Amino acid sequence: MRKIAGLLVVGCWSLFPALVSSAQELTTNAQVFENLGLDCLRDVPHAADSLTLVPPSTLPYLTSALIQHWQQQGTELFSTDTLRTSKPYYSLSWEISRATITYTHAGRKILSRSAELDLRYSFLGKDGEFLAHDSCQRAFSDRIPRDLVKQLESPAHPETQAELPPNHWIRRYLEPVILAAATGLAAFLFFNLRSNRVDP
Repeated sequence: MRKIAGLLVVGCWSLFPALVSSAQELTTNAQVFENLGLDCLRDVPHAADSLTLVPPSTLPYLTSALIQHWQQQGTELFSTDTLRTSKPYYSLSWEISRATITYTHAGRKILSRSAELDLRYSFLGKDGEFLAHDSCQRAFSDRIPRDLVKQLESPAHPETQAELPPNHWIRRYLEPVILAAATGLAAFLFFNLRSNRVDP
């Protein structure tokens, strides 16, 4: 019996680093929006070696992620505030029409996280013609520990925050009682049936 208990302790302890690392590797809500925005816009100016950006004031971290992506591709970037030349450039502008995070119950101490990002963009050629003018909608969902929600949100960016679903008393108090009763009943039936089989 001691040997079995020891093996269980060792097994649980071996899983502990994996649980900690998985919690540390969770994507923040801002990073979720970055990934959705990159999926929408990263390939829009595919033929532009130089580009003037007209970003919105919202989701500045998405703008930073896009700038980093295009710079890594070798694209020369300008903003309309700093551009002081008559040389024509490609131009990309976008507006965020929706950026929301929602949480719903997915189990004890587990939440389902859903994110939605809607934006509209315009990509203009060097002579001002519309090369692309479209909207993009992206969504993402996963499951996260309820205790880590505040670590995934950013107080500086309201769109990364959302109300938590209430802890209903049925889930908080009655559910553990039902689970314990069901476990006890299953154990009773198991041993009762087993003793009936052994008895002549």
